[in-house]
Amino acid sequence: MYRKPVTLRRRAIYSFCLGCGIFLLGITLRTLLDNWGVSGVTAAVDDLLIGILSGVLVFAYERHQHKLILEKMRVVADMNHHIRNALQPIMYSPYLKEQAEQVRIIQEGTRRIEWALREVLPGEDAVPPSSKARSAA
Repeated sequence: MYRKPVTLRRRAIYSFCLGCGIFLLGITLRTLLDNWGVSGVTAAVDDLLIGILSGVLVFAYERHQHKLILEKMRVVADMNHHIRNALQPIMYSPYLKEQAEQVRIIQEGTRRIEWALREVLPGEDAVPPSSKARSAA
């Protein structure tokens, strides 16, 4: 689920392409309006259409960003749930009479935390080191 952050270069390229797209959209609209014989208010209509279409593009981008943020929040909530559930028995393990039972509870909680880190919050290290060595060979 981990995604590398978008670099400044990639954001600059994306912004430049979006600006070029809006520019080309403006030229296309101006040409279409001229071909249809709309004159006099051509500039106002052209600007209105460019503004509406630019707004739609920005809205689509913001909607996409909102979905990404919601997904990240879901992952954080899942991690919170799993880690708290794994820590609960560990916190009360000192009150157990048998030391072997304490060790078992702590090991089980540790395994559950490791599972959550590996499955719910995978990153670049999600691939086991043994399979990395095989893929490099």
